[in-house]
Amino acid sequence: MSNDGPTLVKLPRIQKELAQCQMCGYCIDVCEAHRQTPWESVTARGKIYYLNQLDKAGFGKMDKILGRKVTLSPEFVDAMYKCTGCGNCEEICHAKIELVALWEKIRTWMARYGVAPLPVHKKLEASIAKNGNPYGEPKSKRDAWWPEEVKRVTPPDAVFFAGCTGSYRMQGIPQAAVKVLDRAGVSLNCLGENEVCCTSPLLRTGLDLQTLEAARETVTKADGIGAKDMIMSCSGCYKTVSSNFVEYYGKPGQNVYHITQYVDKLISTRKLALPNEFKAKITYHDPCHLGRHSKVFEEPRNILKKIKGVDFVEMERNRENSRCCGAGGGYKSAFNDFAVNIAAERIRDAEKVGAEIIATACPFCVLNLRAGAKKIGSKVKVMDITEILVQVTNPEGPAVIYPSGAPPKVEEAPVAEPEVKKEEPKVEAVAPIEEKKDVGEAKPAAADIKNEEPVVEAPKAEPVVEEEPIEEVADDDASDDDDFEFEFEVTPEGIVRRATWNKGLRCRRNYGPYSIPVAFVKSKVAVIVSPEGEMTIDKAKLEEEGWIVLWFDESKITDGEEEATIIKNTVKENLRALKKKKTKRKK
Repeated sequence: MSNDGPTLVKLPRIQKELAQCQMCGYCIDVCEAHRQTPWESVTARGKIYYLNQLDKAGFGKMDKILGRKVTLSPEFVDAMYKCTGCGNCEEICHAKIELVALWEKIRTWMARYGVAPLPVHKKLEASIAKNGNPYGEPKSKRDAWWPEEVKRVTPPDAVFFAGCTGSYRMQGIPQAAVKVLDRAGVSLNCLGENEVCCTSPLLRTGLDLQTLEAARETVTKADGIGAKDMIMSCSGCYKTVSSNFVEYYGKPGQNVYHITQYVDKLISTRKLALPNEFKAKITYHDPCHLGRHSKVFEEPRNILKKIKGVDFVEMERNRENSRCCGAGGGYKSAFNDFAVNIAAERIRDAEKVGAEIIATACPFCVLNLRAGAKKIGSKVKVMDITEILVQVTNPEGPAVIYPSGAPPKVEEAPVAEPEVKKEEPKVEAVAPIEEKKDVGEAKPAAADIKNEEPVVEAPKAEPVVEEEPIEEVADDDASDDDDFEFEFEVTPEGIVRRATWNKGLRCRRNYGPYSIPVAFVKSKVAVIVSPEGEMTIDKAKLEEEGWIVLWFDESKITDGEEEATIIKNTVKENLRALKKKKTKRKK
């Protein structure tokens, strides 16, 4: 504590929680943040000790008489945010303190007095206020992920709430969910441009001023559609809409379900068949917001156990005692390296029980667990449960397990692309010759899991050029783009990468012996974004090896859309050229 700076008027009403704590220390052993920064100040006991001292020393009658000013130390503010909000401490607390709510209350109190949150969380707040999502994406593309083959009905049986990450980053998850529901005969619609961030990222970091309006907007628009149920695939959205909205505005007029609850009900009532096998040893990771916080434990397990061919195994830490993946509570956005380390530990938990796939039910968890698996070079595949369901419910054939980290293909990229003028800057189409090396990279990963071959060999079907960029590139490179998310890489290169991601393309970064900044490996397209006249790689050597080199002036990058369209067209054209070359060679 220090004696200068802004005066804090009073603590929130937390004396009961402070008095409950017996300082036993059980919370220390289960704290994932403490494993990353082993100072007791980041644990539940450490934070409560500090708050007790603050309560006694800074806000008593004697301090008022003496006119003493007490402020929070920056170290305490930092410690409050070195917490994923997972609730493991609350689960093990013998005094039954509601610690998750306590931490959010303290963060909100600190934010009100201007000492919090951390700078990256303020960026999230500004973006959500301006754009309705933390990614800075336009509202017009909110429902661009919706699969063309699924009809939008008014009034529907259910309104599907995709959330920000599902709408703009992990589109494959809501796409898969909606397809599965459609196959069960559930009529659907979504809020489209009227869907706004549920504000879960803000609530968890102490920023609650936008939640009232978000709740009002979501509840009234959903009621206007006339659906009986509201379904979501994001665990953070589920907790916020089902539990937090009522504290700020009111409950939605619909029954609110997580996709796993709804699908479990459909299977139990024989409305959804699971005709296809999925031969793999699978374990399940409980998302904190869905499991510990919302007590949804059995439904996801029921689903996995009913899938033919699945050998289901439990990790040692499961259900109430599940290890956090590290992505929640604003922790990943502020301390990404620590968050990925925690995810890597969870992947090791899966390895210990011999799992080939770790399934979960939240896009945040999928994102961070894939980053953790990549960091330690694990062969464990990370999949959302909807990505498995879309395969086992597919009436056209058996399930296929995709290469490490690559999400199951859910048809085409969600964003409709405009026609592009052929003004590709500095593009020199030199058709690559040695395609076989790249094709070979993807195959071993697919073979890691005992799986039938069929659909991976889909290219043998008559080539449909529209599908090629997503199919060929995603299989090889999707897992390498797992750091795009909450770091808000507001650099010209980061903007271009994000825009290409939205168009269904997956890239490698700093690839190969020439350290290509952004590489689309299958099509051998190298992308450089740099100041005018500055070429960061040896262009001539790359072209000798059959690469097409695209250079963009970073000073002219705005939203990355134009550049991403050029890249996508180049990838398409070169894949087509590669196929022709290959065919000629065979003849």
